[in-house]
Amino acid sequence: MAMTDKKGGSRKRTERRGNLITGYAGKWEPLFEKKAAARATAARVLSGVSEGVIRAKNTGGTVRVTYVIRSSDEEPEIEIEEITPQRDALDIALAAAKQRGSERVAEILKRPEMLSADEFADEIGSTRETVNKKRKRHEVLGLEGAKRGVRFPKWQIGDDGQLLGGLAQLFKALNGHPWAVYRFLLQKSGSLGGRTGLEMLRAGRIEEAVGAARSIGKGDFS
Repeated sequence: MAMTDKKGGSRKRTERRGNLITGYAGKWEPLFEKKAAARATAARVLSGVSEGVIRAKNTGGTVRVTYVIRSSDEEPEIEIEEITPQRDALDIALAAAKQRGSERVAEILKRPEMLSADEFADEIGSTRETVNKKRKRHEVLGLEGAKRGVRFPKWQIGDDGQLLGGLAQLFKALNGHPWAVYRFLLQKSGSLGGRTGLEMLRAGRIEEAVGAARSIGKGDFS
């Protein structure tokens, strides 16, 4: 009888353990499911970020990534939209001024006196390569636009075929900006007695012209 009771007790303990394990498994199963759902949601969120980054790179603009979660049992919906930056009055004015500047540059470079490198080289009896080297050394004035490339004003060549003297000094005085040199050469200046920089250089009055240009470069007057 003792052996029978012992065996019967073992069976009951085994059954209780089985029920206990089954009960624990039932309690942990929802938690495992929640973790799996959380991982899936995180993966979906990361994929949305990745899509947004790719869109921004491809368009060069700004995008907004929005996640819509309707319930814990559903995957989040992803909405990706491009954002048009708001421009204030100053931005609009600056953009308009830039556009006017571009149009003005194009208009200047279309003038008959604006020569290509090859045409300018023919005028001074040189080669295109030599002209470009002189431009880099600021020995000649070359003006660059968005569409027409570099153009060289013909008026920087004297009647004797010689290049205008003093250009390198003017470039240095005006911080190396070709368009600043161009404006100085053609714009009448009170400091030059109402003459242009071009007139002064042609007259051989290089030091006076460079002195006036140096004051402009320092911002002493406009």
